[in-house]
Order: sequence, then C-alpha cells, then structure tokens
Amino acid sequence: MTDRRILVLRTALLWILLELLAAAQVRSAAGNLVLWEWARAAVTPVVWVGNAIGSVVGGTVTGVSDATNLIIDNNRLRLELETAQAMNLILVEDMAAHRELDSLTAMIPDLAELAVPARTTYRDLQRGRMIVEVGGDRRIPPDASAVANGGVVGRVIRSQGRRCWIELITNPVAAFAVQSPDGRVRGLDVGSDSGELENQFVSRRAELLRGDPLVTSGADGIHPPGLPVGRVISVRESDRPFLDVRAQPSAAPATARVVLLLDQWRTRVDESDLEP
Repeated sequence: MTDRRILVLRTALLWILLELLAAAQVRSAAGNLVLWEWARAAVTPVVWVGNAIGSVVGGTVTGVSDATNLIIDNNRLRLELETAQAMNLILVEDMAAHRELDSLTAMIPDLAELAVPARTTYRDLQRGRMIVEVGGDRRIPPDASAVANGGVVGRVIRSQGRRCWIELITNPVAAFAVQSPDGRVRGLDVGSDSGELENQFVSRRAELLRGDPLVTSGADGIHPPGLPVGRVISVRESDRPFLDVRAQPSAAPATARVVLLLDQWRTRVDESDLEP
C-alpha cells in the first residue's frame, strides 16, 4: 500500500471517529443521542431480518409438525376403516352362516335336535376332504353323517377335539347307499375325480330318468334315510348287468359355510323300531 493511500485511510478513520464523537454529544429533536439513533437504525434491519428468518423457520417447523400429525391421523383413520370393513365382512359371513344353518335345520326337522352344527374351516375339493369345527366340546365319532345346504356332503372320518375331518361324497373312495324317493330304485353311489357320483348296481329294469332325484336309503348305516344326495344327469346301457348312471351332487361343499353332523340318528331309528 502506498503512503498516499495510507494517508487517505487514516484521514477517513479520523473523520469517522470525529463524527462519532460529535454524534455522542449532539441530541436529536426527540432528545435522544444522535449516536444512539444511528446505532438503532443500523441494527433495526438486522433485527427485522432475524425475526423474518425466525418466523419462516418457525412456520416451517409448525408445518412439518402439522403434516406429520395429519399423516399419523390419516394412517389411524385408515386402520380403523380397514378394521370396520373386516368386522363388517365377519358379520355378513356370520349372518349368512346363520341363514344357512336355519335352512339346514328345516331340511331335517325330525333330526334337528340331534344335529351338531359345525363351521367349515378348510376344504380341499381335489382330494375330497373338508375340515369343520364344532361349537362345543362334544366329541363326534367317526362315520357320523355330514349334511350341508342342499343335501349330504360326506361323513366324518376323524375327529380331534373340536375339529372333524370329513370325507366328501365326491371322494373316489367314498361309497354310500342311495335310492329313489319312492324306494323302487336302489344303488350304491361312488365318488369320482370329476366331481360326479357314479351310481352302481342299478338294475337294467329300473325306471330312472335324467333329472330324477336320489336320496339316502340308510342301508349303509352311516347316513339317515331320505336325505337329498343328487340328481341323475345320465342313464346309459353298459356291458355289465347294470345301468351306467351318473348324478350331480345336491350339496355344494365349495360354498358350504356350515354343516350338520348327525351321530345319533341310529338311536332314534332303533327307538322307533321298538315302539308298538
């Protein structure tokens, strides 16, 4: 830095110092020191900017907090809505099950008091199995007849606690005695992989037409007599001494919500046989 510049800088600093000393002695019309008013005028913009920044930051923090609270409330309301929808579906399902149970009870009025209602919990139609759960602690023995909405659906093959395993009538190993409602045509229905029932041992002289109903005969000792089984869908001649008869099951295990388990119907039949 040159001597001239140093001289100018010192002169400016000296002038500023003198102005400050003068301002410290002089008062404004309001009675305040001029130096104090200068300082306040210089600090006021800084304070304003600081307040503005603080206001912006505070507003941002408040906005973020409000947004977070809104997200939390939205998630809570969504969870409550999903819970309400799930409860509504459960109630609708329970009402449908009660209506189905009433229909089942009306289908077997003579055996209704002996029937044990059970709720369907699992089904495997390809393997011809179903799992149901009874409402009480009553143990259901094997070979108890299972009736669903529409007719016979199968028989109990195993039970453990409140859970029962049912072999569906469409299972290829399932077989049960059937007849026409008037008892003139008798046979043995066997399940198949196609879901149809193969009616075996039907005499060639039997008068059986497509659409005719089939009911249980009770000869197998498993299913009570007179329960709907299915309807004939085809009657054909065969090389054997019997007709080739196929039937469509009346019950629909794929949609059955409840079933009735009949394990004491034989006692009722035996008691009726003893009556004079």
